[in-house]
Amino acid sequence: MAADGACPASNFGGGLVFMDEDQSLRQVVTLLKKYEPGFLPYDLFVQLARLTVLSIIEFVPVRIKDGKVQILLLDRGPKDSIWPNTLHTPGTVIRPTDTSEDFSHVFDRIISDELQDTKAGKPVYVDNILHQSTRGTEQAQVFWVELLEEPKIGTFYDYDNLPTHTMESQRDFIALAATHFKRHKGNT
Repeated sequence: MAADGACPASNFGGGLVFMDEDQSLRQVVTLLKKYEPGFLPYDLFVQLARLTVLSIIEFVPVRIKDGKVQILLLDRGPKDSIWPNTLHTPGTVIRPTDTSEDFSHVFDRIISDELQDTKAGKPVYVDNILHQSTRGTEQAQVFWVELLEEPKIGTFYDYDNLPTHTMESQRDFIALAATHFKRHKGNT
């Protein structure tokens, strides 16, 4: 049913057919059955993200340089349909095809896809948070990770002076990760 309460219409065989809510639901369910679990077409993914809670893994790449904690941020670019021209931490949605109990496949995907195979240390668990992003509600497991070489993508920024165009929904967990990292390294 449309937001205004009207039933959706379909154009079958040149004639306009109005569907009741049950027919619309059955049609959506029938179409969804055609998709296999895993990576989904972008437009479908965006609508599912709007309607459900996404489970995600977030990496906060950190280092200490000149006595300051720095965070690696990546640029989303001007053509990103949800977060254009914003900076973000690497992360990914957990897919139904991710089977490793220790998230190693998910971690490998972040390293490969987001960090372009930059060598990294073992991710350190920080917290599990539920938060709102522009895309929808997300349940995020947050980790910090130290890079073992200069990053192949992105820029490190001083944690206490992140750029204004850093993704707003990530600022809280960046703070959690930076605090956890400082405690772990003995820097308060």
